[in-house]
Amino acid sequence: MRPTPVSQPRPPTSNDGEPPTAPAPSLWELASTFGLISLTGFGGGQKAQIRRQVVSGKHWITDQDFIEALEVAELLPGPNLLNLAVFIGQRVRGIPGAFISLLAGSLPPFLIVLAAGAFYFSKFNTPLVHAALSGATAAAVGLTFANAIELTVDSRKRPINLIFIAATAVAVTYFRLSLVLTLLLFGGLSMALYVVSNRKPSAPTL
Repeated sequence: MRPTPVSQPRPPTSNDGEPPTAPAPSLWELASTFGLISLTGFGGGQKAQIRRQVVSGKHWITDQDFIEALEVAELLPGPNLLNLAVFIGQRVRGIPGAFISLLAGSLPPFLIVLAAGAFYFSKFNTPLVHAALSGATAAAVGLTFANAIELTVDSRKRPINLIFIAATAVAVTYFRLSLVLTLLLFGGLSMALYVVSNRKPSAPTL
């Protein structure tokens, strides 16, 4: 009688054909990742760095998870970096992960700002400091733009998403609509359309 082969455990997979997510990271991995991002990220470019690290690089979460985290981070008060760090840390390692991610994302910038402020207002301040800040600003804008393009690619599957993206951009930049009204208007419409489009028809009664 031939022995029955033992099936190997399948790696964790994600929905919609996305790459499989990796096992939960250690607390040290969370601290080093968000600490490095907080040390090297500038402005909106930090969101792009987080996505490249935790989604494309380490596969801790999926793109859909990141979009959900970004939505929550944008809605809540406070820096987006810290909001994302807390959300992702809690998602992969629970409360300890959220605390470690928050600490790693906030402590290095705090020390850098103290040192930069002391240098900026000292007699050693030079035009090189302003040039470095201008270059960092340009890099942050480029990273944010690249991140927006990458996140928009998947929206081609549902053209209505592209319409909402364009309408939101026009409302904010051209008509100067407040962010709260934009969120209530387009967010409410998009959620309503999503619920309607994903509603399954009820089974016929006998």
